[in-house]
Amino acid sequence: MNLLKRRWVWILISVFLAIIPLGFVTLHALNEAEKEFKESKWVRTTSGTVLRKELFRCNQPTCAYIGYDGRTEIKNGETQKRVYFQIDNFDQVPEPKRSELMRSEEARIKKFGFRFYPLSTLEKASYDKTQVGDRLEILYRYMGDEKEIINIRNLSRPDS
Repeated sequence: MNLLKRRWVWILISVFLAIIPLGFVTLHALNEAEKEFKESKWVRTTSGTVLRKELFRCNQPTCAYIGYDGRTEIKNGETQKRVYFQIDNFDQVPEPKRSELMRSEEARIKKFGFRFYPLSTLEKASYDKTQVGDRLEILYRYMGDEKEIINIRNLSRPDS
């Protein structure tokens, strides 16, 4: 009987010693997930380059697009002054997240084309001044590999 009790004690000790590291691993994973969630709310700054400009006219009942601020629809006959751009890098984000964001941006370009921002009629002067090759300041934040563009400013022509 004494031998049986000893075996149970050793089994319980072994199980307990196996569970402790698992608890630390789980706690570490939860802390990393919380850290990534908090960091996803940070607004970050990167640069971009103007690729082209276009006066877009919707020739369908409704034209939907994914712009810098998400999915938007415009109606048949409406026009938009669009400035297309490419994000240069995500250098302010540490690896491996930086590479993940670049891969997701490349996949987005293949699926939807280059990012653009539409300028309203009131912003005609900004559209007219913007030139291909202009440098942009892009404020964004990310959640996972999805990026939300918050603001874009032309660094080459700050008055535009």
